[in-house]
Amino acid sequence: MSLVYCPACRHQVSRKAAACPSCGEPIASRFGPTASAAVGGRPVLWSPGIAAVLSFFIPGLGQLYKRQILRAILWFASVSAGYFFFLLPGIVLHLFCVIGATMGDPTEY
Repeated sequence: MSLVYCPACRHQVSRKAAACPSCGEPIASRFGPTASAAVGGRPVLWSPGIAAVLSFFIPGLGQLYKRQILRAILWFASVSAGYFFFLLPGIVLHLFCVIGATMGDPTEY
């Protein structure tokens, strides 16, 4: 059984406990698996930074990470075509792809 200490009274409590039996301080909300990565009480499902880095190296990979399959395919195809035909359109499209990967609500897929 995994034990933690209550942040208020330092009493040893199970990590699965909803509140400290000694003082009543909420425990599960502080030490739950998604408590550190929550926005407005909802778990964060993807990171904008990771999505941007992935799209920087492979266009559309950040969108794929965000589970936007169709957008990932379209970004990969359009950026690849931009690089194939002319260098400047490829660079511009690649930049927009990276910016687009960072946008959206990280608590929703």
